[in-house]
Amino acid sequence: MELEFLGVTLALCPFLTFVFLPLIILLLLLYVFREVLGSCPPCQSNRRLDGKTVIVTGGNAGIGKETAIDMARRGARVILGCRSAERAQEAVRDIIAKTGNSNVVFYIVDLADLDSVRQFAATVLKKESRLDILINNAGIDKSAALIAENPTKQGFDLIFGTNYLGPFLLTHLLLDLLRSSPHSQIINVSSHMHWFLFRQLNFSSETKNGVRYPYLRGYEISKLGNVMHARELAKQLQGTGIRANSVHPGLVETEIWAPLKKKYPGWLYNIFTAIRRLVGLNSTEGAQTTIYVAVDEGAKEYNGRYFSKCTISKENRLALDDNACALLWDHSMKMCGLK
Repeated sequence: MELEFLGVTLALCPFLTFVFLPLIILLLLLYVFREVLGSCPPCQSNRRLDGKTVIVTGGNAGIGKETAIDMARRGARVILGCRSAERAQEAVRDIIAKTGNSNVVFYIVDLADLDSVRQFAATVLKKESRLDILINNAGIDKSAALIAENPTKQGFDLIFGTNYLGPFLLTHLLLDLLRSSPHSQIINVSSHMHWFLFRQLNFSSETKNGVRYPYLRGYEISKLGNVMHARELAKQLQGTGIRANSVHPGLVETEIWAPLKKKYPGWLYNIFTAIRRLVGLNSTEGAQTTIYVAVDEGAKEYNGRYFSKCTISKENRLALDDNACALLWDHSMKMCGLK
């Protein structure tokens, strides 16, 4: 076989043709994929957060833990919102050891259960005198739904309930505390996966297969909801001093993929893991955009925007529909029993 490259004709042996060349092409594609979707510059801000209080849901592992470590290093009081007390205690010990900041605590919350969210918020309101930054980081991926297909305790899709509805209620319940701190922030961790939706949300409230609002389901819709929530918050909180934004962390190798271990054979899961590690980010890299929005002076001027790679990014056009954002807000208030 002959291959012409830059005007030069190369003779390729069968080995190069059928093995080596495809491997080179694959590696080049993976490199491009990482550069386009994976790479993220580190946040350069040295801003301190002494005297500030930060909540990070899902702060015991992955991106959330790395975010919590950074906030603690800057001197903030850090509150982890976690489902497991055992894992939360371990994370608190580790964060204190790594940062030297002993002002790190955890409260239990299961975002898939609105009653648990209310209890978490009540605990925060009882024990905390201020809240400067609320980081809605915790979430589950499609892989979790492959293992646990049951709806949430209140009957909503598991992914939508965990990734969107729980954080929506939590944010609403903590708004008064956020208002009491000047220049407070709400940061929703979303995903570029919200781009893969092409029609507006269906708010039919019928119950189908035991799931309420059956068309509000899945990862992409939950992440579109995070972006729309931040935009509507920015609109409704205009003039209060509270900023609300959403972020894309990147393709990150974290424990969010762990449920796949139960779905696929070990060898296949290991292949998936190797590919993700090759093209994706580690948790420290994945936390950088959240950290940037939380502390960098360059992000202060933005409200209701979407960030990726420590800079402004483009939202799905569906998230720019003000009427749709308001409609999602209205239905969310009803789903949470707030109206």
